[in-house]
Amino acid sequence: MNNLSKLFFFFVLATVSITSCSKSDDNNNDLADEQRRRDSLNRVRIEALLEEQAPILKNFAEEHIPGAVLDDSTGIWFKIHTPGEEGSYTSWLVPGSMGGLALARPTVEVKYAGKLLNGNVFDKTSEDDPKDQTRSFQIGNDNMGGGLIPAWNLAFYPKEVRLNGRDYKVGGLTENGLQKGAVIELVAPSPYCYDNREQKDKDGKVTIPPDSPLHFYIEVVDIKDKK
Repeated sequence: MNNLSKLFFFFVLATVSITSCSKSDDNNNDLADEQRRRDSLNRVRIEALLEEQAPILKNFAEEHIPGAVLDDSTGIWFKIHTPGEEGSYTSWLVPGSMGGLALARPTVEVKYAGKLLNGNVFDKTSEDDPKDQTRSFQIGNDNMGGGLIPAWNLAFYPKEVRLNGRDYKVGGLTENGLQKGAVIELVAPSPYCYDNREQKDKDGKVTIPPDSPLHFYIEVVDIKDKK
């Protein structure tokens, strides 16, 4: 498995402008070379993780999510339990701030549960607490800034969008993207989750160890453009 385009497509890449008042062009070139080296090593690391975790996720999906299908380019296994209301959300592309088109970032209201592969629940909405029966997120935001993990973004966005007679590849898991009322279950390799960053609860207890594949059950209560 060597296709990381979907993963890096949903990462937000920040660029840093470096002034040259006391830096030479050689220094800038050195910084660029170092960044390329780090990026290359990171890709090798991720490829190794995807290859290592592939049989683990396959076995998990076959045992716990009968009927799940594999997205070859990510290693994510998923099953649509309920397709949702067809056409309830279609505005996946919007005018970009610099011209052209950009991905929309609709707000989604969901019920969900997230688990480690050993069955431990690290997060879930509550059926008993009226204040936590659903939660809202804005898709299209990278989890480095507190947004959604790549696996969730890929789950919500469609594979491609047809607009004004043209087809635009988006890279999501499903044909039309998740619609209102849809229910999806998925298991994703760690690079599409929190990668090598451990997650802790408010008490400092580690809830998700580094390099953990994750299992999600997501029900889309609503999806709409942010007002």
